[in-house]
Amino acid sequence: MVYKKKPILGKIIRFIILIAVVLFIVGCYKVDFLKNNKYIIIAKQKINTTIDKITNRASDSFAALVENYEPDEYDESKYEVEDSQNRYYYNQLDENAKIIYAEILNNIDRIKNGEDNIQISSKLSSLANSDDMNTALMTTFQNAWDAFRNDNVDVFYIDGTKMCLVTKTIKRGSQVKYEFFISKGNNANYFIDGFHSRAQVETAEKFVKEKEDEILNSITEKNDYYKIMHAHNWIVENVSYNLEESSNNANLYGALHDRKVVCEGYARLFKSLMDKMNIPCVFVSGVGYSDGNSEDHAWNYVFLKGEWYAIDATWDDPIVIGNGNISQDLKYKYFLRGSKFFSESHEEDGKLVENGMKFEYPVISEEDYVRE
Repeated sequence: MVYKKKPILGKIIRFIILIAVVLFIVGCYKVDFLKNNKYIIIAKQKINTTIDKITNRASDSFAALVENYEPDEYDESKYEVEDSQNRYYYNQLDENAKIIYAEILNNIDRIKNGEDNIQISSKLSSLANSDDMNTALMTTFQNAWDAFRNDNVDVFYIDGTKMCLVTKTIKRGSQVKYEFFISKGNNANYFIDGFHSRAQVETAEKFVKEKEDEILNSITEKNDYYKIMHAHNWIVENVSYNLEESSNNANLYGALHDRKVVCEGYARLFKSLMDKMNIPCVFVSGVGYSDGNSEDHAWNYVFLKGEWYAIDATWDDPIVIGNGNISQDLKYKYFLRGSKFFSESHEEDGKLVENGMKFEYPVISEEDYVRE
């Protein structure tokens, strides 16, 4: 049997075709006029979908897909918030919640603009290894927001229910990448009812600053006790408890502008004034007991002369029938009190939402503060 040699020309043609195919495939990903062609885009999407399906069937679990994967541009930034004196809640968060807290703080200006899909740190990808990533992310986001709003009482205009954490999953073969965004969802903006634009927010912020400066400038004493007392007295004498519904019922803007708020508004204004004077103060929530009844309540713990003491400006401002004045005994009944007295009518609860973390509060002095 005689074997015929295949013509050399045939080999050359096949080689040229192979090179052309390779160059075409590379061009589909590298050359603009090819990679932007709609038919090529559709073809690549179908190929990637097919590869993903094959990869997913071959994987034992979701965790296996991300076990050894690190995003291409992993965020090496440190997300640490300074000024720990006024960050009591922040300091109790885990590292992931601290990242979200810092991202909200760093993006306040963009949130005021109503920007949507504000990308945040890829470090949150570590939560992908949890059994239920979505639940872990939402719990972490809720904890971060709870801590943020109670540390930063001056950010009174954001409605946490209008702020969402969005996760984008990008799969490329066996690799999975996550991107995270702050979004306003279907809402027009992030603001509480009554605010519709950045201009309105800035006008309200300007009012708050001017009014607080006015209060603080009236306090001439350098002694922390008198600073605390004057701030407490201004609130008691100028703010009234609001029995009607209001969008500003629970913030310092309502306390300063409308002069009518519920207990939360009293406590947030008091903390804001303490923050401005660099006196450590914590916003506290829990239950108040009075006349055999109980209700959700808010008050403050303030640091003075090496000890924490309780102040309840709301209950130092009881509703007086007619035009009667508040007696001195009532006005200071819950001013700089220790746990021996205060705990009889107040029960703190660090669990701010049902499924959130339980925050811890400072241990207050057992005895009341005694002025020297």
